[in-house]
Formats: sequence, C-alpha cells, structure tokens
Amino acid sequence: MARKSNIRFEPVVDLSVVHAAFVVATGGACGDQKTESALLGPTSEINTRLVSAMTDVRGFWSSLFAGVAAGKNTRDSCTSALLSAGCSELQIEQTAAALGSQLDECRIAFQNRFPKLREQLELRAGPLKDRWQTYGPGLLIQTAQLIWDSSPPEDWWPERVDCLLVQPVRGGDGGFDSGQCRVWMEAMLTDADPAVGEIFRLAFWVTQVAVGRHLDTTLGRTTTPSHPEDFGSGTHRRTSLPWGLGCVPVVLAAGAQLDLFRTQSLPVAKAVRLWRLGDDSVAKVVALWWDQWAEAGAAMPVALKALERMLRPLREPTDSAKPVPSRNFVDSEIDQ
Repeated sequence: MARKSNIRFEPVVDLSVVHAAFVVATGGACGDQKTESALLGPTSEINTRLVSAMTDVRGFWSSLFAGVAAGKNTRDSCTSALLSAGCSELQIEQTAAALGSQLDECRIAFQNRFPKLREQLELRAGPLKDRWQTYGPGLLIQTAQLIWDSSPPEDWWPERVDCLLVQPVRGGDGGFDSGQCRVWMEAMLTDADPAVGEIFRLAFWVTQVAVGRHLDTTLGRTTTPSHPEDFGSGTHRRTSLPWGLGCVPVVLAAGAQLDLFRTQSLPVAKAVRLWRLGDDSVAKVVALWWDQWAEAGAAMPVALKALERMLRPLREPTDSAKPVPSRNFVDSEIDQ
C-alpha cells in the first residue's frame, strides 16, 4: 500500500495578490468585478511595459506566480520572471524597477479591497481542512488503488504536499507543481458546485503531483525545466497522453467508493468544466471515455491512449471551427 501523504495548508497573502493580478492581466474569467476594476490600471501598465521590452507577457506572469509560490518576495521574483520571459539583460534592471512599483500598486489596491486578508484566508481554510481530515486520506488511498489496479508503489504519494490557499477571484481555481510537491487553490468557503465538492479538486491536484513525480523518477526530468504554466501550475514534462483529464473520473470514482456521491452517475463532465480543464466538447468526450473504460481492467496508460484518440478530432482544425486548445500532461510509459 502507498504511504500516506500529509497535506499542509498554508494561507498566502502575497500569492493572493499575484494570482488576482495574473487573472486580470491575462484576461482570465474573474468573478470579482471590484477586484478586477481595482487591478485593471496597474496590470495594464505592467503589460504595456512588458510588450515594449519584447517580453512574453503570459510567461512573465506565470514565472512571477511560481517565484512567489516558492516563498520569494514579489520584487525579487520580478527580476527572475523577466529573465525567464525573455527580457533582454540590458533592460532587466530598469524594467524590474518600473514593474516593482506597479506591482506595489497592485498590492495596495488588493489590501484596500481586503484589509483583513490573512484573517479571512484562515477562516476560509477551515471548511476544506476539516473535510480533508475526514475524507482526504481515504480518497487518496482509493485513487491510487484505481490508478495502479490495487497495487500502487509505496512511494506513490509524496510524504508532504503544500497546499497554498489564495483569495478567490474566479469562483474556484487551482493548480500544481509536481517538482516542488506543491498545489494551490482558491480558498472557497463553500463548494463552487454542490455536485463536485472542493475536496475533489484538491485530491485531483495532489494526484497530478504524484503522477508528475512518478514519471520524473521513471523517465528522468528534462535538463532545462520550463517555468510552471497556466496560473503557476504544471510539471516539467510534456506528453500527448492526457493524464490530467484521465485522472478526473478516477478521483470521482474514488469518492463514489467512499459513498461521497448520492447519484449513481459520476459528474465527470461537470468536473472537467469546473476545474477549467476543457470546454463542453472535451468534457463530453472524457465522460464517454470513462463510461467505456471504467470496467475494462486496462492499465492506465493503455486507457489514456484510448482517451487521446477520442480527443484527437477536437484538436484537428475544420473548415468551420478552430482547433480546441489541448493541455499538455506528463509523459507516459508507452510509445506513441
């Protein structure tokens, strides 16, 4: 049996600011109009400065998020984020100074919006922590059993995973960094959707950490890891096999084995959309795939190969539609 993993919950103020600024700066869906309005000015100035310095805008914000998530202060992270996003070394010092001032404006605006943020985050962390202590360990045990056909390796789960909790601005969001055994989530007081509790979102991201670690161990990590992607989440490896999408119904099925669902059918499609892993067409394919493969008894990489084939038409351009953007996931043990 795989050893247990200790989840350490940590409310983080600085990362909350960067997360909100990231969402606004990159045009992500924001459910907090007041926060969006407060951050729109300084984030627009930052983006303008990045463009003038011929720097990858999204790459900068992603790397900034990763740096702050690692515990660095925002100004120190700004310099390394500029370098990572392709800013010329001749421009970094001057650009970092300017962006540092504008990031301070973001922080002040966010503090004015949430003057007691740390206390609020501690309060918001309570429901998720309590529910995780009750059901989380069992949920991870069942998830590993399903992925490994009842024989998971002992070191499948890391000894500890840090769960960084940020102020919600999207009505529920999260990500992971398997290399650092770290996940982050918006600290929701209540479930974003009663049909798919936030405990399943957390179990899903922790599972992504385990998948990334295992495949890094078995296949080796890339020599030049890129910065984490998409709101600070991601692993260092990439693959065509959709481990992320494939783990959605696995985690939900683990919950069903613990009687955490009242309905017979799993809310697979709803979870895919809620966790921002794909649109309606992707969600329908994942749900159909699970209906076909849940009882097949196939090894996980084999089942994921089938899912990849089912998703492939959505990624191919047609005369009437653009291709559906695909997410990249950790490498698989099987060949293409």
